[in-house]
Amino acid sequence: MKTTLALLGPALLLAATAFAGPDVIIKQHAKDIRDQNNVRQGVAPPVATVQPARPSATTAAAPTPVQQSLVRLRADLVAIKPNAPVTPEQKQQVARDLQATAQGAKKLSYGTAAGLANELSAALAQKSLSDPALSRLLTDLAAVLNPANIQTAQMQAICSDIRAIFETNSLAHKDAVKIADAAKAIAAETHP
Repeated sequence: MKTTLALLGPALLLAATAFAGPDVIIKQHAKDIRDQNNVRQGVAPPVATVQPARPSATTAAAPTPVQQSLVRLRADLVAIKPNAPVTPEQKQQVARDLQATAQGAKKLSYGTAAGLANELSAALAQKSLSDPALSRLLTDLAAVLNPANIQTAQMQAICSDIRAIFETNSLAHKDAVKIADAAKAIAAETHP
């Protein structure tokens, strides 16, 4: 009986998703428009912040591998200058930094990391991010790359925040969505 119920629940959820009516599509479109308007006005979307674990006395002295990778990632992203060509080596280094930052049980493939690296490189070649925006992006990327304790709704909010960071930075909506989609692909691959 329990097995039947366990199989019936996901089947019903899948069926409900498949037969979602126009009201669901309209609501999602309205939310996207609302988010775009908020971005244009400089209002960041509400994001549930992930509280990092309190560092112990031993970890306070030495940075963690994730922190070291984020420092390298920051340096590599800052090295991408607007209106200058991005070299394949720069893209490869960003992809390697993304892989190094992912410390969870599931490892990030180079192809998925390279997809996000290409999108980030293209955006930063148009216009660099301010220091606060870059810090916010790195915090979001750290959560996407290490999603062990992050709920699905929180991950959606983080990916929306990544999109909003670039839209606020005057990147075209479709390009900002590409970056957010690449981040979602990474989250799907690394989530345990």
